[in-house]
Amino acid sequence: MLPLGWLLLSIFTPKTLLDRYFKEPHFTLAETYMLREFPGFLLRTSIWGWALVLPFLDRKRNIKNVRAYMPLWYATALRVLTFGMAFTFTVILVLLILLFLLEDYSPNHVFFTLPGHWAGA
Repeated sequence: MLPLGWLLLSIFTPKTLLDRYFKEPHFTLAETYMLREFPGFLLRTSIWGWALVLPFLDRKRNIKNVRAYMPLWYATALRVLTFGMAFTFTVILVLLILLFLLEDYSPNHVFFTLPGHWAGA
């Protein structure tokens, strides 16, 4: 569901948003070339999402008040997509860390020992 939503939001990016920000000085000429077609426009949609959810992250691009250039349905869907992507990334990262920690686990493997009088008890 998340990839389909990401694709649909990328395809239906509002023209007002593109006209206002998808040009220099916010994006370089090379970036506008790379991010205008598939698969680059997926990254462009992520940039809009993070500029919407966490506006302080747009220092490099100087994208201000991005919400004013998108309709309410797009802003809401973009927030859901961005939070969904962040949640999915966090879950995958935690699972990979757990997998890494449990890969070396065996009943004879000791992660740590207790010092002093606790060790003999």
